[in-house]
Amino acid sequence: MVEVVDELKAKLVEIGGKMEALRRESVVLEAQKSAFETVIRVYDPSFELAAPPSKARRASSRETASGRVTKLLKGKNNRHIVLDILRRAERPTTTAEIAERFANEADLGSEAARLESALTSRFSATLNGLVKQGLVRQAGTADGRRHLWEISR
Repeated sequence: MVEVVDELKAKLVEIGGKMEALRRESVVLEAQKSAFETVIRVYDPSFELAAPPSKARRASSRETASGRVTKLLKGKNNRHIVLDILRRAERPTTTAEIAERFANEADLGSEAARLESALTSRFSATLNGLVKQGLVRQAGTADGRRHLWEISR
């Protein structure tokens, strides 16, 4: 058992060393990239680097959507929004449908599609709180996985 732990510790040190070497190499590559961009801009002032899509960029986009939803809902009561939509619904409703109705009523236009996931996530958390308070309940599922919500009666 001790031998296994010793091997694991050695592997951990090895991985840490590789990570540090990659960090150093990344710093050098960033400096080289910056130098190339500077020289290219001297010869071509209109040069714009086309950044490839990356995980960091996608995460940033989600954060932007989440930040926009936060601004959009600031000063509003999420519980009241969700309860009002559910009261007016003619049938049990999914969280995504609640987000869609809110987006339509808030007249988000072309921005609605970009914010749908963040709105759905926010309203999902609100619905979970409303369930705990006994104000709404799950009324089955749509397509076998998405919960349908309705006012508790």
